Amino acid sequence: MSAVTAVIDDLREESDELDALVGALDESGWRGPTPAERWTVAHQIAHLSWTDGVALLAATEPDQFGDEVAEALAAPETFVDEAAEALVAAHAPDVLLARWREGRQRLHK
Repeated sequence: MSAVTAVIDDLREESDELDALVGALDESGWRGPTPAERWTVAHQIAHLSWTDGVALLAATEPDQFGDEVAEALAAPETFVDEAAEALVAAHAPDVLLARWREGRQRLHK
């Protein structure tokens, strides 16, 4: 097993464990606080969904990934928070969960 395969497999296992924790949450659970200041469970899952998408972009579309990097460099202190907040504002928890699950599958492949 290569080091990359081991890391991807570990990420999948950790994601599956987290999915088991958040998959059964109700609406109020999704609005619950996390150790990250001002971030709810929904923000955390939105962030993971966004991160998986950007990681896939880095691996498959380097030019588009470069555009993401340029945006991040333009607002390094707020870029991650803004990306998570935009996804939380745009999607209900069930949609966020489905989006994260789909992104995890694409990234793993």
